[in-house]
Amino acid sequence: MSLLQRIHARRTPRPTTRYVNRFVVGTPAELATLLKLAADNGILAFASAPVPLPDDPTRFRRYLRLRTR
Repeated sequence: MSLLQRIHARRTPRPTTRYVNRFVVGTPAELATLLKLAADNGILAFASAPVPLPDDPTRFRRYLRLRTR
């Protein structure tokens, strides 16, 4: 690596990964499909445990952190 390349590498910041935080609500089958698609595309960074909704015990809420492209 030449001196000019080293200087350029120091001055150029590394690209930062940006995230989108979302709460999603659905049935277990819907959430499983969504998580599988996000994981297959490589954008799933974090998924919380499912939390049942108080007014409808058949639906769950999950917090997702997804990478933007």
